[in-house]
Amino acid sequence: MSTESHPDRRERADRRRNRELIVAAAREAFARADIEGETLSMNQVAREAGVGVATLYRHFPTRDELALAVYQSKLDEVTARVRSRTQDRNAHASFRFWVAEFASFMLATRGMMDTLRAAGQSATPFASPGSDGVAEVVAAFLAAGAADGSMREDLDAMDTTVAICALLATTGADDSGARARRLLDLFIDSLAARAE
Repeated sequence: MSTESHPDRRERADRRRNRELIVAAAREAFARADIEGETLSMNQVAREAGVGVATLYRHFPTRDELALAVYQSKLDEVTARVRSRTQDRNAHASFRFWVAEFASFMLATRGMMDTLRAAGQSATPFASPGSDGVAEVVAAFLAAGAADGSMREDLDAMDTTVAICALLATTGADDSGARARRLLDLFIDSLAARAE
């Protein structure tokens, strides 16, 4: 049976496609805004996505919600890429790679990090809506690390998430992020299983 005979199904497909177009356009727009030091324009995102402004606001009523959707799509992409590249490594080594990739993404999109930080009204980014997505990924790595013996068994996913985000938040606007990366590496070292 074709979608033509199912208007609701066709409408859901159209809405999903529009959402995907908006998020893809917003990813480009956030990156460009960071490079140019400008604030993301919702109207520009709508134009680049090929949708009306009303359609954009139906999906994402605020810039914060759009930033969160862009962040989540990138988080999913980074996690899938790391998992595919680290299948032959233990969980601790895989997690170190994931943290490095996550840090690269966040440091390359300072504008989005600032938007999410403001949305959470916290001194550290992702202290609310976005932290759940990171904590879920972190929890999976910690569970795998406890199972394969490469990571300590007493680790808390949210504590680990807050630590990662707090270390990233030490990076200033004109900072390359080198210190944050070194601190993250030291932190990841501390998560390894203790030798008996």
